[in-house]
Amino acid sequence: MNLVFERLKEEELEDVALLYDSEVDRITNRNKMKQTFNLLKSNKDYCMITAKIDGQVVGFAKAIINHDLFEENNNFMTLWSVRVKKEFRRKGIGTKLFKYIETMAKEYNCDFICLIANKKNKGANAFYQKIGYDRENGYVKFLAQ
Repeated sequence: MNLVFERLKEEELEDVALLYDSEVDRITNRNKMKQTFNLLKSNKDYCMITAKIDGQVVGFAKAIINHDLFEENNNFMTLWSVRVKKEFRRKGIGTKLFKYIETMAKEYNCDFICLIANKKNKGANAFYQKIGYDRENGYVKFLAQ
């Protein structure tokens, strides 16, 4: 298994959208996705990462570097949209993806990583806890649109 982590390329957007859409109750707006990608692709603080096996996208994560203004704190990272294709789970890909992300966070001088996960996704939450993520310190409020 030749597992590679790279920054998302424009030609991989459809693969990532299909991966994301396979696990949510809505469909990604492809035009908005391309506009947002083009807006963010040159911003070094937005790291859109693919996990690929032999050129096939099997995982994805979006990491955002947040810069703190106060108390001389270092940066911190927020993770969103972490995914591994169902047929590739339980093969160590998620663990390796997180090791890659954690190494990147250290390179960006981050003190910690915030991970946003749906509490109903019991498998993902068990995985995150297994690799050392703590749920004690986080809150999310979704705003009605």
